[in-house]
Amino acid sequence: MRPAGLLPITLIVFVDVLGFTIVIPLLPLYAEQFGASAAVVGLLVGTYAVCALLSAPLLGRWSDRVGRKPVLLVSQLGTLAGFVMLALAPSLAWLFAGRALDGATAANVATARAYIADVTPPKQRTAAFGLIAAAFGFGYLVGPGIAGVLARYGHTVPLWAAAGVSAFSILATLILLPAAPAPAAPRGMVERLPVTPALRLRLWQTFAFFTAFSCFTSGFALFCERRLRVHGQPYGASEVALVLAYVGALALLMQLVILPRLVRRLGEPRLVALGLAATALAYAAIGFAHSLPALLSALTFSAAGNSVLRPSLFGLTSMQVPPNRQGALSGLIQSLQSLGMILGPLVAGSLIEFGWLHGWALACSAMLAAALLSVRWSGRFEFAAGRTELPAS
Repeated sequence: MRPAGLLPITLIVFVDVLGFTIVIPLLPLYAEQFGASAAVVGLLVGTYAVCALLSAPLLGRWSDRVGRKPVLLVSQLGTLAGFVMLALAPSLAWLFAGRALDGATAANVATARAYIADVTPPKQRTAAFGLIAAAFGFGYLVGPGIAGVLARYGHTVPLWAAAGVSAFSILATLILLPAAPAPAAPRGMVERLPVTPALRLRLWQTFAFFTAFSCFTSGFALFCERRLRVHGQPYGASEVALVLAYVGALALLMQLVILPRLVRRLGEPRLVALGLAATALAYAAIGFAHSLPALLSALTFSAAGNSVLRPSLFGLTSMQVPPNRQGALSGLIQSLQSLGMILGPLVAGSLIEFGWLHGWALACSAMLAAALLSVRWSGRFEFAAGRTELPAS
């Protein structure tokens, strides 16, 4: 039996991700219309991450105090305002301002993760995080397709669609989501998480995953534009969106049908190792793809790897933190994601600016290979501890 609130929060995450995935395939090409180079596009994507890096820990701890729902609403309002600023932007500076505002209130998914940890028993968390990952996959399936269709009518049309989707997510939160305050955290805003050696290594793996994924997603549209052709013309927003929709469909299948069986058979630690290895190899292969079939073949393995990595890492980390620190943990993970979103786009933009398309793909692969080296040690620490969940403090 699924805990109360799990399905509503999954729907809300899907709607939030839908708005995000409508914008992301379009944003690099939209910024180029304002004269942005590939390196400036990397800075634009990184602006969101810098602001989120600073705000996420505070928002996470705040949600431990006041509950998840109020923080989620504040974050969604910031996302809506940021999308509207993008759609109305008369200059590149407005694009930076819109991304900064969205980043400063970025706690949508982090708060949803904390909410899931509140309402789900530890042994069911990876499967529950799999539902969230499925919401991501469905968002990546539907969002890029919407962007590809609407982009034919102008680049601002998908942005307004994303704003409308964001407004709907606010209504869904207000109406559908049960209030489920987190366990009360001790007073003060500077409490430290009980970071064990095993948790430290899992957080490192999570950071490497976020950085590689951000490097990949921020550079993918520019890679396709420079590498692939359709009817003699470079790939544009519509073509890139449709390719990403294929990735989203595979991820959705993995997370809804295959992931629960893999968790039962292999367990989260093995899935993390397999996911890191598969995705690292896939990213490297993408750099050598010069045709659509070759690209889709590599993307198939990257989608499978990413689909098991995200929920398994979240499940392992959440089980090593007390209930009254789940918001703080989610804020920390959001900060790691933000830092990855700073470094990843900068690496991608710089390499692609110099025409090093192979180097971009190999950089994404190398980040995951580095994380893979630490898997053996994190498993030893978890085995030595003899448990995965800490008692409440």
